[in-house]
Amino acid sequence: MKYFVSSDIHGYFDLWQDALKEKGFDINNENHKIIVCGDLFDRGRQPKEIINFILKNPEKFILIRGNHEDLMDEMILRNSNTLADLSNGTAQTIIDLCPEWLITKFELDKIAKHTGLQEVLDMCIDYYETEHYVFVHGWIPTVDGTFLYDKDWRNASKVDWQMARWKRSYEMYVCKIFEPGKTIVSGHYTCSALWHETQPDKYDKFGKNEYFEPFISENVIGLDACTAYSKKVNVVVIED
Repeated sequence: MKYFVSSDIHGYFDLWQDALKEKGFDINNENHKIIVCGDLFDRGRQPKEIINFILKNPEKFILIRGNHEDLMDEMILRNSNTLADLSNGTAQTIIDLCPEWLITKFELDKIAKHTGLQEVLDMCIDYYETEHYVFVHGWIPTVDGTFLYDKDWRNASKVDWQMARWKRSYEMYVCKIFEPGKTIVSGHYTCSALWHETQPDKYDKFGKNEYFEPFISENVIGLDACTAYSKKVNVVVIED
């Protein structure tokens, strides 16, 4: 199978499509699948297009749950938005999907169901694993949320997975929290941080020498291009 892997699209449908096209993705090729390592929505203004693309051919997608999917679920459950929802773009996603909520009864669960958002959220899983790769959002769960490897991470609790989605790949890289025999593919935090961590004299985390190309090593592939800032979506092609 050939996997076209991206992460942290954050509502930028056109940028995502350009990146998929550049890498040769063919929706009609039965050996092509898309993996998204979390954070489909929030900040960009094209959530409708993303939902329509996924639900038109759901069998083509493997969706990993990101911290922004968690934030969306939390906002829907409480049926209200907070300052955090506004700053993270979560509330704006709902506005873009269903602008009429501004003048009708505020029922986020019904809006999510009506627009297909809930169906996409329900497709999301904590991780996906192939023979040589593990696909996650932030990182695999660790021992009690520390910087220690947990050999039983696959059986982690819901809370442990929620915590893991906020982990930063460059910190896990420094602590050498790897999965033996496999490469962890993640998003959540800018891949420029990984480049900076490994080559600090050449790259900045942010700044003059920031670098948002995918970070690829034996143990980790970092994908987050900080799309809202860089206007770039990374896609890597993995055959496994």
